[in-house]
Amino acid sequence: MSISDAQARESLLRYVEERAPDQLQFVIDLSHANSFSWNKAGTDRVGSMVVERVASAFPVHRVVKQKEVGDLHLLTNTPEGKSIYLLAHLDTVFPPDHPFRECRVEGDRLHGPGTGDMKAGVATVVYAVQALEAVGLLDGIPLTLIFSGDEEVGAVTSRFVYESERQKALACLVAEGAGRNGEVVVSRNGKIGARLDCSGRDQHVGAAILNKASAILELAHKTVALEALNEALHGVRVNVGKVEGGLGPATIPASASAQIDIRWEDQTNRDPLVEMILGATSREDLPGCRSLLTILNERSAWPYTKGTQRLADLVKEAGAEIGQRIGQEHRRGTSDSNFFGCAGIPTVDGIGPVCEGYHTAKEFVLIPSIRERTALLANALVRIARELPSLTPTGGES
Repeated sequence: MSISDAQARESLLRYVEERAPDQLQFVIDLSHANSFSWNKAGTDRVGSMVVERVASAFPVHRVVKQKEVGDLHLLTNTPEGKSIYLLAHLDTVFPPDHPFRECRVEGDRLHGPGTGDMKAGVATVVYAVQALEAVGLLDGIPLTLIFSGDEEVGAVTSRFVYESERQKALACLVAEGAGRNGEVVVSRNGKIGARLDCSGRDQHVGAAILNKASAILELAHKTVALEALNEALHGVRVNVGKVEGGLGPATIPASASAQIDIRWEDQTNRDPLVEMILGATSREDLPGCRSLLTILNERSAWPYTKGTQRLADLVKEAGAEIGQRIGQEHRRGTSDSNFFGCAGIPTVDGIGPVCEGYHTAKEFVLIPSIRERTALLANALVRIARELPSLTPTGGES
């Protein structure tokens, strides 16, 4: 059966439409189940909720066990060959004790923790697969699903799975949220997550001889120097986002630390940018102070390629068939799509629903877009499977 068959496509859309209320409730249930990246038990519960709905459709289900974050689940109907990879992550940024815990419906918006990033995207994957299986189209699509549990903390363990699996990828789709007007993503910035630790000497501020080696003051100098690197190269962003240190107001602090977000658009800027950052952080601004920069996680920039454009065109064509007009955009944020896109795999991200307020207590997903993007994903998968010979990985950096 082919998606070009109008009757088959109508059956697919009808399935998605009829199950829209159930899908919305599934998004709510997923969002109420806390899956903060370091809440392993919670993330594993969400993984179980997801996998139980799709596991029967795939002959192979591999679980990559983790110690500190949620387990990674890989499901495929093509264990020996190459396939289309479809990625979604189970974790969110909200700790269990965060006050933003409950979902609420306001008009066409579903507010709630992780609704947009990315419980609605996870539900989009689940219901698209169920629709394809119900209509009898799934068997004709070589497909591998990956649900990870550490995307929000830089894929510190999942990246090794991605870097291995991408060798078998013909194309990659990622269910992160769509752009404000439904755009899909065709390229992303690169990113480093880092920590800067500064050390000095603790001393009472009332000491007879004040020889001040304040770690906080040293960190302040470093913060100014780091922030000055914004746009030092085109597309570069540096942000000192969280600072900690000190014992109390009457003690000169012996230690202080900062969490740093470093981004770039062009991968060729990565190495010179890191050299600038090391130069800014390695010098001694105050006598007696020392600083150490540690890279915690990294994603290479995902550049725009002809292969990705061809894949995006197929998604747009699939949208046009069901009355959806799809645009495209570059996104300064990163996701697990970077690991495939940077290696030259034709990749399209932002295939999930339309969301706003990411990572804040204002996060919401547009309810109609959940159904719409599910239909888009299901229709796109069949069209992509039919046109796989026209998609050629270009090669890229590791």
